[in-house]
Amino acid sequence: MFLLSVFVYDFLLTGSVNANKRLCPKMAPYFYFIHLSHLADALIQSHLLEQLRFKCFVLSSSQTGPKLDSPECLPPIVPKDCPSARVTPNTNKILARSLIVCGTLFQGICDKRSLGNVSEVLYQTSNPVDTQYVAANDPRVSTVGVILNQKGVGLMLVGRGYTSKGPSDIPPITTRRLSPSSSPSRQAFSQDEELGKLVVGSYSEYNNNFISAFNHSDHVYFLFSRRDMWHKKEYRTYVSRLCAWDRSFYSYVEVPLECSGGYNLAQGASPAEHQGRPALFVAMAAGQASTPTATGRSALCVYGMSELDASLQRAQELCYTEGGRGRTGQEEAYIEYEVSSKCLRLPKDSLKEYPCGGEHTPSPIASAVPLSATPSLTRETQLTAVTTATEAGHTIALLGDKKGWLHKVGYTHGSKVGYTVLVDQDRPVNADLLLDQSGQNVYVLTDGKVSKVSVSQCEQQPDCQSCLSVRDPYCGWCVLEGRYCTLTLFLGLLWIPISSCQGSSYSSWGLLRIPISSCQGITHTHTVTHAQSQSHTHSHSHTHTQSHTHTHTVTHTHTQSHKLCLYSRCMACVGSVWPCSWCVLGGLCTHTNNIVLSTVQLYDCSVGQSDCSQCRAVPSDYGCVWCGGESPGCAYHLSCTSSPGPEDACPPPHIIQIQPVSGPVEGGVLVTIHGSNLGMHYQDIQGGVTVAGVSCLVCRVLYVCVCSRIVCELQPSKQETEGPVIVTVGDSEPGQSLQTFTYQDPQLTGIVPDKGPVSGGTSLTVQGTRLLTGQRKDLTAYVGQQPCYIVEEVNGTHLVCRTSPSNQTAELTVRVLFGKAERTVPGQVFHYMEDPVITAASPAESFYEGGRNVKVSGRNLDVVATANDLRAVGAHGREHPGHEKEEIRQTRCRVISSFEMTCVTPSVTHDSKVLGVWFELDNVKVSFESVAGKTFSYYPNPELLALNRDDPDTPYRFKPGGVIAVEGKDLTRAMTRDEVVARLGDQECEVKTLDSTHLYCEVLCVSVCRRKSKQALRDYKKVLVQLETLEINVGDQCRKEFTDLMTEMMDLSSDVGGPGIPLLDYKTYAERVFFPGQRGAPLSQNLDLPESRRRTVEQGLGQLNNLLNNRLFLIRFIHTLEAQQNFSQRDRGYVASLLTMALHDKLEYFTDVMKTLLGDLVQQYVTKNPKLMLRRTETVVEKMLTNWMSICLYSFLKVQMCVAGEPLYMLYRAIKYQVDKGPVDAVTGKAKRTLNDSHLLREDIDYCSITLTVMVKSGVEVQPCPVKVLDTDTITQVKDKILDQIYKGAPFSQRPAADSLDLEWRSGQAGHLTLSDDDVTAIVQGRWKKLNTLQHYKVPDGATVALIPRSAAVVGIHQVYQTGEKTPMLDGEGEEGLRLWHLVKSNEEPEMPKHRKSSMRERERAKAIPEIYLTRLLSMKGTLQKFVDDVFVAILNTKRPPPIAVRFFFDFLDDMAEKHGIDDPETVHIWKTNSLPLRFWVNILKNPQFVFDVQVTDSVDAVLSVIAQTFIDSCTTSEHKVGRDSPVNKLLYAREIPRYKQLVESFGSDMNSLVALLELYKYINKYYDQIIASLEEDAAGQKMQLAYRLQQVAALVENKVTDL
Repeated sequence: MFLLSVFVYDFLLTGSVNANKRLCPKMAPYFYFIHLSHLADALIQSHLLEQLRFKCFVLSSSQTGPKLDSPECLPPIVPKDCPSARVTPNTNKILARSLIVCGTLFQGICDKRSLGNVSEVLYQTSNPVDTQYVAANDPRVSTVGVILNQKGVGLMLVGRGYTSKGPSDIPPITTRRLSPSSSPSRQAFSQDEELGKLVVGSYSEYNNNFISAFNHSDHVYFLFSRRDMWHKKEYRTYVSRLCAWDRSFYSYVEVPLECSGGYNLAQGASPAEHQGRPALFVAMAAGQASTPTATGRSALCVYGMSELDASLQRAQELCYTEGGRGRTGQEEAYIEYEVSSKCLRLPKDSLKEYPCGGEHTPSPIASAVPLSATPSLTRETQLTAVTTATEAGHTIALLGDKKGWLHKVGYTHGSKVGYTVLVDQDRPVNADLLLDQSGQNVYVLTDGKVSKVSVSQCEQQPDCQSCLSVRDPYCGWCVLEGRYCTLTLFLGLLWIPISSCQGSSYSSWGLLRIPISSCQGITHTHTVTHAQSQSHTHSHSHTHTQSHTHTHTVTHTHTQSHKLCLYSRCMACVGSVWPCSWCVLGGLCTHTNNIVLSTVQLYDCSVGQSDCSQCRAVPSDYGCVWCGGESPGCAYHLSCTSSPGPEDACPPPHIIQIQPVSGPVEGGVLVTIHGSNLGMHYQDIQGGVTVAGVSCLVCRVLYVCVCSRIVCELQPSKQETEGPVIVTVGDSEPGQSLQTFTYQDPQLTGIVPDKGPVSGGTSLTVQGTRLLTGQRKDLTAYVGQQPCYIVEEVNGTHLVCRTSPSNQTAELTVRVLFGKAERTVPGQVFHYMEDPVITAASPAESFYEGGRNVKVSGRNLDVVATANDLRAVGAHGREHPGHEKEEIRQTRCRVISSFEMTCVTPSVTHDSKVLGVWFELDNVKVSFESVAGKTFSYYPNPELLALNRDDPDTPYRFKPGGVIAVEGKDLTRAMTRDEVVARLGDQECEVKTLDSTHLYCEVLCVSVCRRKSKQALRDYKKVLVQLETLEINVGDQCRKEFTDLMTEMMDLSSDVGGPGIPLLDYKTYAERVFFPGQRGAPLSQNLDLPESRRRTVEQGLGQLNNLLNNRLFLIRFIHTLEAQQNFSQRDRGYVASLLTMALHDKLEYFTDVMKTLLGDLVQQYVTKNPKLMLRRTETVVEKMLTNWMSICLYSFLKVQMCVAGEPLYMLYRAIKYQVDKGPVDAVTGKAKRTLNDSHLLREDIDYCSITLTVMVKSGVEVQPCPVKVLDTDTITQVKDKILDQIYKGAPFSQRPAADSLDLEWRSGQAGHLTLSDDDVTAIVQGRWKKLNTLQHYKVPDGATVALIPRSAAVVGIHQVYQTGEKTPMLDGEGEEGLRLWHLVKSNEEPEMPKHRKSSMRERERAKAIPEIYLTRLLSMKGTLQKFVDDVFVAILNTKRPPPIAVRFFFDFLDDMAEKHGIDDPETVHIWKTNSLPLRFWVNILKNPQFVFDVQVTDSVDAVLSVIAQTFIDSCTTSEHKVGRDSPVNKLLYAREIPRYKQLVESFGSDMNSLVALLELYKYINKYYDQIIASLEEDAAGQKMQLAYRLQQVAALVENKVTDL
């Protein structure tokens, strides 16, 4: 065993050591002992660090002080900058495993040292910063630490008190990183922002005096004392708790401890088992008045950990859910440390859902209700230290006090015994009491020495009375084996046999009543005669008893009480209603209150004396002799019928068994010989034992008197040999074993594997010959100096051990010790390598059944050759809360390379709650959540329905090559199509499509099977699944893009309803809707007539207006025009818009005419297919309906902007922002970010985003404005983006055109450079000229630019503007006949015949679009999805009543259906969707410039086209299916259209009319004769003289000669 201690020079060590203590003899001449602790293989001191063996042999040492320092100065110490610097001792404050050493020097910095050599510093804080100050810089201020591992990162939680000098802002509890990192902010021992700390409002007020820190279960605990700032301002002791995984300290909670009697200041603590349950032993002292100074009055209080946890959880629950108030309304929990948090009233299950707190839960929490305990013992001398030991389930507390005494207190069954021993007179015992690994010695540290004190001094007591009177909890009196005081190996009830004595024993625990269960097999048949006088009968019984006891005590009782306890059997005695107790030693039933006035001993020689040696060892007072004859045995000398043998002669030794049966030729292992007649004394067999002819040295201390066992140490043999074991006792004949002992020479030949992680845990197989030499306990393995723990049974050729952690990578030899014989693996070393690191793992879901492959990525994964496990821990028993049983399931992982491995998920039961999933690579444990960023989820197993569930008795039939559809539930919850293996019988069924409720698979057949009619369905399902998979794959990218997009859109949202949305005025709106795409529409024109004719024409147009207001005329006029063959569809739309314009101020009349014409239209479609009506705009009335809807809904758009206008505008801006973030070809209009595959820029363009600083003039000041652009943008594109930023939210028509401005690059000393798309620097290659970009000019990120007015002589090269539209130049030619290109050359696609080009391209796009391009489209779609949904919901919202005009028109359609006997609701639904959504909203969706004053580029228009088509598909009642030949644009929204369909199914001014009349007259003039003829044929028209009136109009308007 190795010991860890810490020394600091202070004074000369003096004093003597008594016989019970051993002192380390070699120490520095001046030192002061501070800390003592086990650390694997090392012992350390601070100021002087020494590594000692168990006999205090110094292995290595290192001096850590004194050094030049001052607590008032920050390191490094420079004398001229720190006048208070002095040579200062280094008092060690923290000594942690892995050899972390922190002292008081240099503001409490730490270093890590090698466990193999303490003088070797592995890493240290060489140039510390303020986050690396760990320990208190004052020796009088406490510091404690506890090491833990959080998600694979080694951390140390440190508690330290407040110091008045040096940094004053270090929190009481901090988390420190133990390993250095490449990141500057993550240095060794640092407390960076990622790690938790206990934030306090006042550091000096909360000056915690820390006593201890320890782990228990999944929590870390701190024990400290401080002033109660909440209540009486008295000093109290507290325990605080944190979840071990809580890096944010959300779970911090503390509770005061109360030890009855005024003991309020903790001095030491030790967690241990008490009465079979975890507990905390705390040495407490009474404080001096209201000060933190402890008095001599002390006590030991024991607190159950379950009660402590319950008190802490109670405070958490009250502060989470009850505002800190208990049932009586009193405040029982509150927020401590003067922080701004407060107790809340969260949901009742908050503590269950967040047992370790969260961002929303209050912290730090303190309990106002203390946890109380009654002292288990008290002392008038101050207790300073406490540790605990457990012997056979009983707890023994070892306590040190201020005067150098060590107290031992034993607890069992409600009783306690105690014993004290002086260690170091008047020297306080340090808090670090340490038991050795055997538990038989305790290391006691005082300021003068380290003493190794045996836990018991039993062997010094000569008789039973003295043995028991010392009341040492470790001692008991053994009666059978020679009656001596011995170390009690089993601290049971009084009289219960113990293993070391093979008989009954007294122990110092006191007289206890035997429970009924203890009486089995203890009855006696002795007869004892009692007398009332002083005399009594003394008889010897020869009757054998059933008890191993052979000394019996007869007790006398007063008066008649003994007569009530006259029972001969134990069960009857202790079961009596009278106060009777069974005395096992005496075999009598006695009254409990009348114990032993006088005793008579009865002795049975035959009991327990199985051989001659044991018989002759019985004291001569009993008269026992070894009686020979036919039945030899031990008997009373008067009862021996045959002649006893000589007193010094016994039969030869009889050897029953030897262990082990082999040993190394070097000897050194212990051989145990079992038998009888093996001698009475050590001298009897000294030199009388040989093993295979070689003398075996008998171990005197292990020789048991009255011996049936001999232990001897094997001596070296010159060669391999074998032979029996021979024992000679005195002059008797030797005894020889039947077993043969073999001296053998074990050899090591190799190891597997030859590498493992520095964290250890590798299962190392050592190969060799004759490895089972000696016993298992004789074998120890080492890798270098690190122990390798043997974990399996050893055979002759294999030994398996588990490696220990190493503090560094290394190549070390492997050796095995067979007792003292050492063997080394030749020619092979074990490589300690960097720990494996896992960086990614997916998927994160599995079914309960497990078996899903998890792909793991990382580095150094092949370091662990075997035993890579994926483990899941689950809690069972939900029906009994609080009684869950944890169970760990595990499966092996397969390493593919150093960067990749695969693991199979373990199965869990359906009723279990999975608490965690982690990877275990030897000793490296990595939680799944820490790698994947989310918890691993288990889901119920998928359900598959029977194929023939409707008719189970009928066989399921299918055609070879056909597709089988299997229905189920939650099929895709935790698996993908590629993971599914389907079989139909023994035939594989290839999975084609998988969704949550269906699996489609195709049975493979030998011959090629033709696809049947279900192919379309299979393709549809397959396409949906493929799209879903692709969308999942781009999900993370979409979320990131969406977050970026929403940030950009926030500026717009603040201006909604105001100037932020540039809504067009009504005139412009109507012009763009009535005459889309036409420049100089009639609404904004004046009559272009000579003044001489103006008046006449205006008169004629006035008469024409009157005619148009004649209903009969207007209807005949329209019907006549539509009857003409050369009256095109474009003409029909134009005439309808002219009529709308002419009759705009008579909207009621216009509506009436439209209804009449629609009635005629219904009549036409009733005889054909009524569902086709209003499907397209093929008639004048259909365009009139479009215009009518536009007129009626303008006020709806304007007044209720937030309903539909705002979502539409936000969608436009989102599209524009996303398109502009990627490259857009200025020549072809193709973009990398689009929804339209025909406008997708498929080439991979290298580009990067840069930010330009644009100088913007605002009044007289010039302000810089940052604008993001791409280095691949043309100069015109850059100007557009700058204008977009500067004029954000302003109407497009009010901002300057890009062609009117020049872009000037202001590059400091280089001056100003004007940039343009085309100049003399443009690159020309053959017949191609490339447009200039920022990349071309090498404009850097952060460059300063400005827009300046362009010279009138300069003309733009390719921009054309039409009503807010911007069209790229397609394959345009430059001035010199050169073809212009930007990102790609437009003719790089192969040419094909024009008549095939369109259809072929569409089919190829649908079939062969590469997945990478489809992924781009899906990424764009996912980013815009919210905005598309918002628009669709706004348009189709049924919770808001539709405008009155819409309701009026829908009622009209209902009347038409009823009039013509159409009772099919689907037909009427089609009419309504064709009227409003498809006729108006699609138009607005496709053309937002009809409503807003914005610019719609070709790239934006391409995206809007796809969205508009999706809206159209959603409004159709036919089932929407897509297949392999479907256009990609339809594939994108194939999954959303069914949802949009549900929305559709539930959706129940100053115009110049003269210009419109003149335009209408042109059509009258064109079809004049036909119109006149039509009017003359109509009887009603004749009566009204409509033909005549039209002739008058013609005469006036164009001076036409008529028949008038």
